[in-house]
Amino acid sequence: MGLTVVACPMKKEAAVLNEQIGEKSRIVATGVGIKRTVPRLLQIFREARPELLIFTGSVSQLDLNLKTGDVVDAREWCFENGHCTTCDVRLLETLDGSGYSIINRGLSLDRPVLKGAERARLYEATGAGVYDSVTAAALRTAQTEGIPCLAPKIVAHTVGSGLTSFWVNLDRNLAPLARHLSELLEVVV
Repeated sequence: MGLTVVACPMKKEAAVLNEQIGEKSRIVATGVGIKRTVPRLLQIFREARPELLIFTGSVSQLDLNLKTGDVVDAREWCFENGHCTTCDVRLLETLDGSGYSIINRGLSLDRPVLKGAERARLYEATGAGVYDSVTAAALRTAQTEGIPCLAPKIVAHTVGSGLTSFWVNLDRNLAPLARHLSELLEVVV
């Protein structure tokens, strides 16, 4: 496989991942939110069309069994209205056959979900194990452009962890995701 772009919303995530796995792919920050991410991805695709987009970064748990530091790959990412985008099936089969744990769904929401009861309700209603604000839109953009995509994520926020604890030691806390991405790049590239 040719050029792989590893994209994540936050500059600080991209900087740490670039430090830890930068030589294996092009790592970029898109900016947080759909209004920043989609135009930035389209710009990246126009500059040098990748053969694979890996849209990564941190997420919050909906499945209360997930804990901070867990790395998850989802088969699909959905908007709250039920519109979903599937990650590349061929690549997911490769990962599944290599022993990676793949959850069914991630969910993109335009609001934070802080209470455990609301997270459990969303998990039950949607089947999504994790959520963020933008991955469904990023994957939809890649799919529309005909670019295969995957979305490995690291759980940074759980009901009991607080909103900022993950960011205090970001280098150390992103290490499991960096290891996962390094292995993933060896398997799929």
